[in-house]
Amino acid sequence: MRYLKKDISHIQFTYTSYTEELKNSILRIGFSFPIHVILKEKQYICIDGHKRLSVLKDILKDDPQYHRGSQVYILIKNGDYSRSHDCWNGRNTH
Repeated sequence: MRYLKKDISHIQFTYTSYTEELKNSILRIGFSFPIHVILKEKQYICIDGHKRLSVLKDILKDDPQYHRGSQVYILIKNGDYSRSHDCWNGRNTH
């Protein structure tokens, strides 16, 4: 698994209806958990977080200067990553 920050324009997701409570929560505190994605043919495909991404898409449509921005943390569920941060690449290779 790998943990990164990506713009929502780079994530394929299905727009899904959501509650006003979810929207208000995201406006108030942002995302508490990363969006779960898989990496397929160099594309990030959402497997968990469609509603949250839908909320953010609508927020950005209404307010392009939204103070939290359009970047979200994602957790890549497939792949051969053993560490979530690039600084660990090349270390502990014994």
